[in-house]
Amino acid sequence: MARRTALLTGATGFLGRHVARALCDEGWDVRALVRRPGSAPELGFAEAPVTVVRGDLSEGSDLSNAAEGCAAVVHLAGLLNAKSLEEYREVNARGTARLVEAASRSARGALFVCVSSLAAAGPSKAGKPVREGDTPSPVSWYGLTKLEGEEAVRRQWPGPWIVLRPGPIYGPGDRGLFVYFQLAESGWLPVPAASSKIQIAHARAVAQAIARAAARPDLSGRRGFLCDPEAITLGGLAAAVAGLRRPPARLVRLPGPLVRLAGAAETLRQTLTGKTRPFNADKAREILAGDWLCDSGPMRRDLDLPAPVALAEGLRETREWYLREGWLRL
Repeated sequence: MARRTALLTGATGFLGRHVARALCDEGWDVRALVRRPGSAPELGFAEAPVTVVRGDLSEGSDLSNAAEGCAAVVHLAGLLNAKSLEEYREVNARGTARLVEAASRSARGALFVCVSSLAAAGPSKAGKPVREGDTPSPVSWYGLTKLEGEEAVRRQWPGPWIVLRPGPIYGPGDRGLFVYFQLAESGWLPVPAASSKIQIAHARAVAQAIARAAARPDLSGRRGFLCDPEAITLGGLAAAVAGLRRPPARLVRLPGPLVRLAGAAETLRQTLTGKTRPFNADKAREILAGDWLCDSGPMRRDLDLPAPVALAEGLRETREWYLREGWLRL
């Protein structure tokens, strides 16, 4: 049986590298869209047979050839942090629309897998998990523009499409949760919104789900969630990270007003320096929005996903990777 080709955007990012490997494991030839091409091993694809092609989602970039002959378009590229709504929108919304428009000319019958975010759906209400089909209520610029990207796919893609909304993702190579590990090594770990509940997932599990979805045009029109079924509080997650250190780091609970003030200060810092910060007022809104719970059961069932990676095991593996790669120093 001939191998099919999938175009993958965002391939050099944290999740993208996991997805590239997962697609190869599922029998795909992967064509990675990269802004600054180099050799595959240099870009982190030493373990996966990936073909690198030049391109990006900016205005004027010709993406038609990149998607030529592809049976799937797996779209991960996007901005997690930006200084303004306009910056988020340019990549997450307009960039997605450009990819859809270009790929629809050269890969019209392909399945488009749009990897969005739980932030596009918004937090849960009254403690009830967000379900497929619920009306989205994003609370951040990031979530709003990811939702706009989803809508561009729904409106413009001529073939089958699936939207996948992961919750927070962690694992080797992650720079988001790395901050938790880094702070824990100092002996003190600040914890905002300690009682808020979230559902997270290991990058390998999310990547496997995305790779399987790429071969499922029968799931067209779905907007499904990807995360571990069990929730954990932010305080519980912080305690799990803190406990990996010897002696364990001490937790310091941060009140909501202080989190908002810190977010505002980081946004001002962005404005003055012109450099994007990993935490700002937009991220503070997400953190303080309450519980982030969703019903991942339908997509887990339909993609026949295995049991999730145990959190304790996944966090330990992630910390060992940080130490091995020199990100953390004891």
